[in-house]
Amino acid sequence: MSPPASRDPEFWEPVIDHVKITGEVPVSLLKEKLRDPIGGMCYAQCPVLYYFFENKIIPDDEFPIKWFDNAGPSGRWESGGIHGIERVNEFHRIEVVWIGKKEQVIEVKDELMEKFEYIFNDILDLEWRTAWVTPWYMAQAGEKGIEETRERGTIDFEAYLPYRGPDRKTVQWLEFQNLSVIGPKYPDAFRIKAQSGTELWSGCSGIGLERWIATFLAQKGLNPENWPEKFMKKLEKLPKGVSL
Repeated sequence: MSPPASRDPEFWEPVIDHVKITGEVPVSLLKEKLRDPIGGMCYAQCPVLYYFFENKIIPDDEFPIKWFDNAGPSGRWESGGIHGIERVNEFHRIEVVWIGKKEQVIEVKDELMEKFEYIFNDILDLEWRTAWVTPWYMAQAGEKGIEETRERGTIDFEAYLPYRGPDRKTVQWLEFQNLSVIGPKYPDAFRIKAQSGTELWSGCSGIGLERWIATFLAQKGLNPENWPEKFMKKLEKLPKGVSL
């Protein structure tokens, strides 16, 4: 990883201006802004997948395009928790991404929401809730309050962690899942076009596996005898551990 020489926004203005004007990253200038540049990784998994379709014109009957990545850990520094796996330096995530016309993207979001509800309610039997929010990358671009329309924005899935305290109204719940309708932001940025010229939208959902585990174990405990019956049918048997 290559940490920045400074996190001051003014320090990065030349790079930001260059990207806005040209639509390209000035690699030589970027290197000057990094401390000991040895390489880099994207903080998220979804932008990397858009490169498959960068500068491409795609027939309309191919939409919606759906794909996912579960290649390994996410390249993000997200430590800070004091309870083990709820916040770690490196976590494993499944990233689900889809591109299509506006109505198609919203429809896929609704389908995913239905499946997540089934998993969390019927299989894992979790205590959870949702909240519509504006993702930070949209807020930074000045798109605040977009979640009020329920068309674009992010649905955060939050779970109650019993060890944080009995009062559910005051304790902090853990965000363990998200589901986003991003709109035209990434198709426009990567210059992905539909053959008909129709505006393209996209969506994504990040599934943090360690947080799923943290949520499940916090609510159900470590004894498999207390785990939901439907979950145990899916699991069948626990993997063999290592004798120490």
